[in-house]
Amino acid sequence: MDEDEGQLSTTFPQPPPFYKHFTSQNLERLKEFQESTNSKTQGGNPSEALGLISPRLLNLPPELRYLIPPEPPADGKYRSFGLPQNINETLPSLQEIGIEELYPSLSVPSSDSEGLGSKWTLDRAFYLKKMAKSILLNFLELVGVLSVNPAQFGDKIDHLKTLFVNSHHLINEYRPHQARETLILMMEDQLEKKKAEVEGIKRMKQKIDDILAGLGKNALELADGVDAEGTRPPSPEKKRKEDQRRMWHVLNEELGM
Repeated sequence: MDEDEGQLSTTFPQPPPFYKHFTSQNLERLKEFQESTNSKTQGGNPSEALGLISPRLLNLPPELRYLIPPEPPADGKYRSFGLPQNINETLPSLQEIGIEELYPSLSVPSSDSEGLGSKWTLDRAFYLKKMAKSILLNFLELVGVLSVNPAQFGDKIDHLKTLFVNSHHLINEYRPHQARETLILMMEDQLEKKKAEVEGIKRMKQKIDDILAGLGKNALELADGVDAEGTRPPSPEKKRKEDQRRMWHVLNEELGM
């Protein structure tokens, strides 16, 4: 088998050869280049500081040029696997794709639903449950039709297709809400971690303050030559090592080491 036949028989195309340049080392080199460029062009064009202008880009080694993403297409369109794609692609309505809509659209006021505005609500979970039950019912009816007259299966297949497409379309309308809630959870998690760090710093500060207060008290006792119980304290060198051990012990406990 020659090389051309091997490529045609491959299920997925081979990755482009420049994927080998996406390494941690090259990313660090690109970051250093951008920082050095930024320091040289302070007050200038921000895009030039990022190394996105052609003269700056040509100064990069070939293996680093692949790490800079290209600018978005001016017309907002691109091709993927030979098919045209739109950057700002929106979810088409069911009417646009020729499917009967079984629930009210957010873009259409309820008063436009041929007098059904009082019956149709925007409770998406309600309609998802109804369609799930309808799918089960139509499937049972399809089984019954196949057992009696298999040639009449077409209508039930169309009904099931309409129900499935409506269900998927309704779920896709939840994507912006899902993304927003996911972002909120991430921000709340980061906030909790920052609060925990602040509380840990406060506890550390309090322990260090207590140790420093004890060291100050011990220093006064050393100056008097006796401790609080009237006995002679240990030597200054021994006392210093003991205080250091106490300090490191507190730090290790707080840092979990």
